[in-house]
Amino acid sequence: MSIERFTWLFALGILLSVGTAFSAPLTLKDCLQRAQQNSYRLKADEQRAGAAQKNYQFERSQTLPQISAELSGEQRYLQPYNFHQQWTLLHGDWALGNFLLKTAKTAEQDALMIKAEKEQTRLDVSRRAALLYMSILQKQTQANLLQERLELLRTHHEVALALWQAGTRTQFDLLQTEAEMSQLQEQMAKLDMKRETLWQELSRIIAWDTSEHPQFPPVDAATISNQPVPKLRGGILASNPLMQALSFRIRAQEIRTRSIKAQQLPHLHVAGGYFADGDPTGDGNYWQMNAGFDLPLFRWGATKFQRQESQALMQSLQFQKKQVERRLTIYIQQTIKKLARLKNVLELQKGRLQITKKAFQFAEANYQAGLITNLDYLSAQQQLTETRIAIQETQLEYVMNLIEFYVMTNQVEKIEKL
Repeated sequence: MSIERFTWLFALGILLSVGTAFSAPLTLKDCLQRAQQNSYRLKADEQRAGAAQKNYQFERSQTLPQISAELSGEQRYLQPYNFHQQWTLLHGDWALGNFLLKTAKTAEQDALMIKAEKEQTRLDVSRRAALLYMSILQKQTQANLLQERLELLRTHHEVALALWQAGTRTQFDLLQTEAEMSQLQEQMAKLDMKRETLWQELSRIIAWDTSEHPQFPPVDAATISNQPVPKLRGGILASNPLMQALSFRIRAQEIRTRSIKAQQLPHLHVAGGYFADGDPTGDGNYWQMNAGFDLPLFRWGATKFQRQESQALMQSLQFQKKQVERRLTIYIQQTIKKLARLKNVLELQKGRLQITKKAFQFAEANYQAGLITNLDYLSAQQQLTETRIAIQETQLEYVMNLIEFYVMTNQVEKIEKL
């Protein structure tokens, strides 16, 4: 295979690793903000939260006296005369149970629950966008390291060619190097395909033109992975939206259970107005006032059954909350332990990196001195590249698990600062 062909393959490898022409840079913070702004699910939850707030205002208005007006008239045709009447009345209806037991608090808790659910949606959207961003960055980092190795192979190919022309090496060394370069370019092409698939999904989420490939500024994963591992503190789940939503829902059910008693309290009715009486045999125009109340006497145990149903639902919600709390606690514990283990793995990989660096330096010098085979040189170079990729992958995996921790503890602002 000629040098000219490998020069063309090298240029193709660069094109595959770089991809389409880059446009403006896209930071992780911008990515999260765009994902939130363009999430239909989040917009739907915002409308739900607005509707729930209006419903709370409506329910609160129902605890106040309901006042209505009546303006009527009638014409009576009698023998031997006829006459007409007109009247104006004001009616007042007040459900005392709703007022005294503050039944509107149920709708208030429902509104707070939906608001917490909206916050959980925001976390879900941010989490997906952040993980896609980091996955693309991971593929980009791998491609950069493979590109560096490809450049080393190109230089090595020139050295092998000179040694072959000098008669100290055989053409087999050239063929081995060319095969390794071809395999490397294949890996880079596959990486580019995976990165493009991830970008197609992310671009839809953040409403970015899919034909444009932005620059992804690197995240300082090395510095982030050197920071202390977060600790599992008491009350760490207090800010988790799922836990908050369940707490509000339980509180709403408690109020709903108590508010069932409101049905047993009386409704107060008040009315009054003026009658214009045209009856020639009557006493003339007059004012009228009346008041009364409705008191439920016997409802065949309906209130009792409603209260028992509501109490059962409340207990069910309490068990659901405990289950969610247990699941989240286990997941957070596993995440924290994984972060600690990843730090240990990083230390081992850094030690291996120093060894593979020295091995590659010896291999490079010994190959030119004719002390080792070309296959030994290629193996040392591959081990160095694989170790560097492994370190980068572990560092980025650490960041991705840290993102998971921040999502579960509702700390999106810390994700944006990564």
